[in-house]
Amino acid sequence: MDSAFRGFTADSFAFFRELARNNNKPWFDQNRERYDAHIIGAFRGLLATLEPFLLKLNPNFETSGKTNRNLSRINRDIRFSKDKSPYKSNYYLYVFDRTRERQSDGRLYVGLNADCVTVGFSIYATWGKGPKGALESVFRKRLVTHSAVFKNLLERVVRGGRYEAYWHRLEKDEWAQRPGLARSEHDWQTLQAWIVRKVFLPNSRGIATPAFARQVERIFGDLYPLYVFTSVAGPKWRAELKKAA
Repeated sequence: MDSAFRGFTADSFAFFRELARNNNKPWFDQNRERYDAHIIGAFRGLLATLEPFLLKLNPNFETSGKTNRNLSRINRDIRFSKDKSPYKSNYYLYVFDRTRERQSDGRLYVGLNADCVTVGFSIYATWGKGPKGALESVFRKRLVTHSAVFKNLLERVVRGGRYEAYWHRLEKDEWAQRPGLARSEHDWQTLQAWIVRKVFLPNSRGIATPAFARQVERIFGDLYPLYVFTSVAGPKWRAELKKAA
């Protein structure tokens, strides 16, 4: 597999468009070489390109390139799903603290589907499964003790950088998505997912070239302070935040 990152090309988007019409194992097996080249190959190449930048940003970041760590799985777990299609309609690269599980930490990410590439930051609740994650054990507590710092980050990073934001919460047993930033202290304390991102369409400038990695670096650098505030535990977070500013 070629490890060079050449951008997300028309072939990357076409694979997912065709998968939507042919979500079955025979088609996937016939098109595995396309998947290896234009999906897995692109993401592994991107991670290899980003690795020096990521480790300079945070030496504890996971960069091993393992599936279910940095890279998502294309196979769906259909055991408890009404939709029995075997493959997911998207693929992700995640960057998070290697000493934690991906699901319990905030993370920087790149996502690809048939329509766009997204680059951003996300943090999710752990739904009571195992130890509490960063959203419950770090973010919610820090919101109480350092609300002014967080408001400054929202103004400088999210609004100043013109990033798209949305959040989720379980409401009446339904997973509800709300656009924009949470408006009240109650919403911030009860949300169960928060996402901040940029969206790139297939015809976005530079997306199909190796230079797109530089755009990802810039966005990760912009959003890293959100990761620090929400996920870095212990007293050194203030120094890390100052360094990231």
